[in-house]
Amino acid sequence: MTWSTSRRLTVLPLMGFGLLGALLVGCTGSAGPTPKQSFAKTAFIASNFVDPRLGANEWLPLIPGMQWVREGTTLIGNREVPHKVVTTVTDVIREIQGVKTVLVHDQSTGAGQVVQQSLDYLAQDKDSNIWVLGVATEQYEAGRFIAVDEAWLSGVDGARGGILMPTNPTTGTPPWQIARPPGANGDAAEFLRTQPQECVPFACFDNVLVIREGKAGALDNEFKYFALGVGQIRNEPRSASRHEDIEFLINVTMLSPEGLGEASAEALRIDAQAAAEYPVLFGDVQASRLP
Repeated sequence: MTWSTSRRLTVLPLMGFGLLGALLVGCTGSAGPTPKQSFAKTAFIASNFVDPRLGANEWLPLIPGMQWVREGTTLIGNREVPHKVVTTVTDVIREIQGVKTVLVHDQSTGAGQVVQQSLDYLAQDKDSNIWVLGVATEQYEAGRFIAVDEAWLSGVDGARGGILMPTNPTTGTPPWQIARPPGANGDAAEFLRTQPQECVPFACFDNVLVIREGKAGALDNEFKYFALGVGQIRNEPRSASRHEDIEFLINVTMLSPEGLGEASAEALRIDAQAAAEYPVLFGDVQASRLP
């Protein structure tokens, strides 16, 4: 997901919000289990979900206005080009299967041009597990919008949401199904290890969680690194996979009210565009900003 390169958001330093105080606090662990074919089964019960904007999952804090910037490289054809991803938690809510989800906006640029914008519809249950209950993705060519080429919501056409980030994955946590879009096996993940330290351009972090993700039954697509109280700090594709993006955290900020308003307006626009192109999928439910 991407912001237009001509737009600028007003931001305030995250340090002033006290969210980095937990960076050097974490869990200990060891090497994760080998990939398995079975996945942890967590029942989807709408009454078990709470306001998704509480930031209670410390590995993936969903706090409206929180924004991560990661840079690295990607492949366009066989050419390696600079790559940038800006991820923003908005304050826009859409109800899916009776559960309130918060819209998380992603912006991807390659070689300085917008290549993709997308929304993840994320929910939080009472145990602070983060679920993904839908996705809407816009594709761009030469920086210009082409189409919404992917959209699905849990409970429609056989799609099923799943857990994106458990509360506190450890060596004893079974692999988990992330989500299953219509007609697909979907993605899955597993705990790999907790390592003593990982340094990225933004900072060095202690007790970093490393998750292995991939297609269900073939968990060797990429490694993702998470810092406690911060979120994802690194993405590393595996040599045997087709995944092409290498990313390192270069900044994490808390947007000003004006910046959050801009981010939320863009999320509402993408949601409305997807709903216009997929009216049966999105139905009569409207996304909105909530206090």
